[in-house]
Amino acid sequence: MLHIPFRYSAGVMVLLLAQLLAPQRVEAKAPAISSKTTASAAVQQEIQPAEFVRELGGISEYRLPNGLQILLFPDEAQSTTTVNITYRVGSRHESQGEYGMAHLLEHLVFKGTPAYRDIPGAFAAKGIRFNGTTTNDRTNYFASFNANPDTLNFALALEADRMVNSFIARADLDKEMSVVRNEFERGENEPMQVLFQRVQSVAYDWHPYGNSTIGARSDIENVPIERLQAFYKRHYRPDNATLLVAGRFDKAATLAKIASHFGPLKRPDQPLVQTYTQEPAQDGERTVVVRRVGGQPALVAYYHVPAIAHADSAPLLVLSLLMSMPPSGQLYKELVESKIALHAALGGLGGQAPGGITAMAIPPTQDQADKVEKLLLDLVEGRAGKPFTEEELQRVRDVALNSYREQMKNPEALIQQISSLLGAGDWRLLFQLMEDLPRVTLADVERVRKAYLQPANRTLGRYVPAESVTRVEIPAAPPLDQRLAGLKGPPKVEQGERFDPTPAHLQERTVTKLLPSGIALQTLAKQTRGNTVQLQMQLRWGERDATFARRGTGWVGELMLEGSEGLGKQALQDALIRLKADLSIRGGDQGATLSITAEQGSLIEVLKLAATVLQKPTLPLDAFDRIKQAGLAGLQSSAQDPEVLRREAVRGHYNLALGVHSGQPDYQMSLHEQVIQLHETQLDDVRAFYAEYWSANEARVAAVGALPAGLDAAIEQLFGGWKKPAAPRFVRHSPTHMAVPAARFDVVARDKANAALRMRVDFKLSEADADFVPLNLATQVFGAGGMESRLSTRVRQQEGLSYGIGAGLNAPFWGNDANLSIGGSFAPQNRDAVIALVQDELSRMNETGITEAELVRAKKDLAEARLQSRASEAQLAGTLNLLADRSKDWAYVAARDAAIQAATLEQANAAWKRHIKPEGFVISTVGDFKDKP
Repeated sequence: MLHIPFRYSAGVMVLLLAQLLAPQRVEAKAPAISSKTTASAAVQQEIQPAEFVRELGGISEYRLPNGLQILLFPDEAQSTTTVNITYRVGSRHESQGEYGMAHLLEHLVFKGTPAYRDIPGAFAAKGIRFNGTTTNDRTNYFASFNANPDTLNFALALEADRMVNSFIARADLDKEMSVVRNEFERGENEPMQVLFQRVQSVAYDWHPYGNSTIGARSDIENVPIERLQAFYKRHYRPDNATLLVAGRFDKAATLAKIASHFGPLKRPDQPLVQTYTQEPAQDGERTVVVRRVGGQPALVAYYHVPAIAHADSAPLLVLSLLMSMPPSGQLYKELVESKIALHAALGGLGGQAPGGITAMAIPPTQDQADKVEKLLLDLVEGRAGKPFTEEELQRVRDVALNSYREQMKNPEALIQQISSLLGAGDWRLLFQLMEDLPRVTLADVERVRKAYLQPANRTLGRYVPAESVTRVEIPAAPPLDQRLAGLKGPPKVEQGERFDPTPAHLQERTVTKLLPSGIALQTLAKQTRGNTVQLQMQLRWGERDATFARRGTGWVGELMLEGSEGLGKQALQDALIRLKADLSIRGGDQGATLSITAEQGSLIEVLKLAATVLQKPTLPLDAFDRIKQAGLAGLQSSAQDPEVLRREAVRGHYNLALGVHSGQPDYQMSLHEQVIQLHETQLDDVRAFYAEYWSANEARVAAVGALPAGLDAAIEQLFGGWKKPAAPRFVRHSPTHMAVPAARFDVVARDKANAALRMRVDFKLSEADADFVPLNLATQVFGAGGMESRLSTRVRQQEGLSYGIGAGLNAPFWGNDANLSIGGSFAPQNRDAVIALVQDELSRMNETGITEAELVRAKKDLAEARLQSRASEAQLAGTLNLLADRSKDWAYVAARDAAIQAATLEQANAAWKRHIKPEGFVISTVGDFKDKP
């Protein structure tokens, strides 16, 4: 469904920057890595300590004699550590015949070295979560793990080793090529992604920013291994890399370890190759049309802008926010709020070289595309719309300052931002941009719009002859030393405490209370970075069949944020910006969840806003009509989506097996039935459901972090009296297992380069059953354990037939309706081969079971994942409510941890054989199988 709601957030700028700084980002997904000690095979030189360079915003910069740049961001409040190494090489460094090489090399660097022959397996053994990404300007590799000096030492040793000793072998390329090709095919299934790539390619005559990071299919398939090896040796070197370490670690010890692992690496004699291609000024409007089966009409307009180091980047970013931020943004008000378009936005910045700012809009239908296009371009290029006001400008400044605080609270997220800016020239550009934003004036905004957002500098979706030519010259960015000479260090946010989230520690901190009104309250106090606090309120009501029969139950929460008595949508947004807070509400048939992120000094004020929003919503008609229109358009446009086609083919089989019919909760509706139901839903349905059910009759609250004084009293005062005695009480539904017979469905989705497989077997099991933990461990080995799982090892790594394939176990806490599902993607012509491989692995599981070594690895992986899940205050708040709902405490969590470690190999294999029958799966595939049935 095409529905892109705006979530009220003081961190809007963070999200925008994440999108703007990495518009083309391709991941080499790989779930996890481990260890041997490493000694680089590079030419050794005397190890010297790193030299301190500067400190800014809590980040310390050092440099080794061989040129390696080091950035350290210690934070004792974190229970995890992240290691990120960024190489200043991306798709802009590729030449003809090498398109996609930087990304392909990213995949191959995971294939091992003489010292680390199984990198994914090695990471998994230590519980490390990792990945790599490639953009136009840089490639990075990052790993996150529960803070541990030995694991940190291992991660540093591995990165130093694979910087110079990666195999980059012909055999690995032969297999991984098809995996990357499948990743390419997945992108070709996404109309919006294809449109943006085509527009960008037309916008550039010479500069490689016009090339897609994923590359050309022909180059992916045919690149010689010798060119990849040369590319690797040319760019993977210490003087072309920055090592970032963030989170909990000992600074002095870590610097010493970095020097010992990276110091011996020799700086190559050959100087780094500098790119020099510059894009000439565009000499007139350019157009491109993409025609594909399915999808939603879309418009994209791309305008060239300077490199991000240029001073015009800040006013361009402010212009994007002024145009796009709901509800005051001109694109939102004139196109979305007026229901002319379903979505509209403006965003983007340059990179290391001049880049682009992109305007986009989604028309409801193709018939309305011309009207939407004209208004979009008139607004963006300044021919329509009202002048911006100082009030709007101040709002954007406040968002920027709040965004900065949010970034500084989260070292892991911050280093991802910094990684992108390293490719653009210098990590300090982030702080420079943050200092520039509050200084931007309305005159600056209009100046950059007039300078860059001109028709002659635009690439759109059609060709229009021009009578005259206007050239927009893009100014060069000044030298970085000059640009950054006046930069001042940013203020630091409050530090958090060191806290290890073990069940015992969490139990010691958890306080449970029952307030006089009956609201159940659980609090967990801990000093957090920036005095952050997370609060989650859960409301419950009604019986499943009765509430399912009501229409529009899921719309109440979204409509609440459109305004309440005395508090309009803009006023709510402005208040949350002022309070540095986020507020979200999700509602459904039998309950709702309110989530708040705030700071110690603002939480109670945010709770007051939430009380007004929850108890006195206006549920406005214009917002209802807008949301309904977007929902209908999204459903109608999805008719040719592969997953929709697959579900349409399979749903009848499940409905028949379960004996359900239209109107029952377990019945799977067709797309046509969903459209009819949405058409028939009226605002009166939504309002009536809210009036009858929504209340704090049955409520529980969990709060984690820097808790303010008086929180208990505030919750009781604000929500204790919100009662509806006549509202039906909550009745829990416990699903009962019913057998679903095996079946096979192959669905044709025309004009789709990527195909998908889904397999599912249903059986009787609950979390309370003795088989649950052993079966979960067996599933981890089979397909849930990421790259090192049997499915991924066989289908992706050995055969190279899929970019991603895995399996998951789903078992309820209440009831006994469990299932094991398998999913993967592949090229359509490989359908039968992929299914045969999966079925072979299922047979092997039943015949020989898993090994002791695999069980040990699975236990380690699950234990580390469970510990990492408790590192987030938001997840802790959710877990507190979940445990309370189940009448459990942290002792239950500790017991489940112990049960995982106590499970035996015999139990795991027996549980798998008892429940997973290879012949019992419902198998469905979807893709453009052409001449296949």
